[in-house]
Amino acid sequence: MPSETAETTQAPEQLDSFELRILDPARTTLRRIGGLTRLTIEGDRSWTRANPARAFPVSDPDHYIGFLDGAGKDIGILKDPTQLDEESQRILAEDLEMRYFVPVVTKVNKVKVEFGAVYWTVETTRGPREVIVRNLRDNLQELSATRVLVTDVDGNRIEFPDVNALDAESQGVILRHL
Repeated sequence: MPSETAETTQAPEQLDSFELRILDPARTTLRRIGGLTRLTIEGDRSWTRANPARAFPVSDPDHYIGFLDGAGKDIGILKDPTQLDEESQRILAEDLEMRYFVPVVTKVNKVKVEFGAVYWTVETTRGPREVIVRNLRDNLQELSATRVLVTDVDGNRIEFPDVNALDAESQGVILRHL
């Protein structure tokens, strides 16, 4: 029988070393090849699939753009994308628009809560939409005191820019879950 004072030792989990690569905009180019975005660092290497993501999507969306390869591993971060060549800036803007596509709700036509799900019929900056959100508490993100981002059952996001401007019923549904 093992003693109560005996300790079991396990090898500590080793972390991969992490090195943040700051991309030099003068040596970095983006090109569209077969629908994919290729990132090339002059004199270094290319990645056939580079996916940009904002490091600070709410507080500083125009700076610090990170790039991931096709396997989701870090390539590097670009501090100021306005320093890229014109075509690279255009491609980056298109990719970020696709990634951060978020229609803004301009009007709520109908809201119904049923069996823990919220059903909204709304007008957005991208046309009318029907939105179903289960477990609103987990799928609602407060961006400011009045601005809210909601993720529906399909992973699509919509933004309510000013909760105070909504009708009383919609306000009540949102405020109950904040």
